[in-house]
Amino acid sequence: MTKLSSLWIVFGATAMVALSAAAPTAVAQENTFTLSCQAVGGGGSEPLGDRDCHSISVNLDSCRAETGPMSGGVLTGSSIWEWDGTNAVVLAHNGVVRKPGFTVVYQHTEGKLALTIADGKVTGWTASGKGHWPLATGSAASLAGKSYTWTAKSTGPTLYTVEVKME
Repeated sequence: MTKLSSLWIVFGATAMVALSAAAPTAVAQENTFTLSCQAVGGGGSEPLGDRDCHSISVNLDSCRAETGPMSGGVLTGSSIWEWDGTNAVVLAHNGVVRKPGFTVVYQHTEGKLALTIADGKVTGWTASGKGHWPLATGSAASLAGKSYTWTAKSTGPTLYTVEVKME
């Protein structure tokens, strides 16, 4: 359970992920961008009691687009992960990306996360998945209904980076 109680550092991963938005002309020029994120809420894992190391975690995340078409945009999101030991799958993850001139809603449709363990301690994590934008307005309206893939990795306690590739 020590490993699971350390999982709160992971929660952002999902927000991960934040999938973003961009002006239609920018989307054509750049289809990859990066986000700097941090977990801003949530607690430790919640054991489900049906078997060892089976739990859920609920997280809130905040990200800033650092590169690419949505540079300067701010993402807020929430996620629910189901844990089986040191691995997790996303059950729900969605949020909003805001920047003057557009608002975009993102939703992860798939996601897997694996903790990195060294000397019996959680030292980080990596994650990846897929998602789509069910709603996009303003200069990002062309993203509505489109898909993306994402990868993420921890960079410190409650901190992580995400790379998003639009399809």
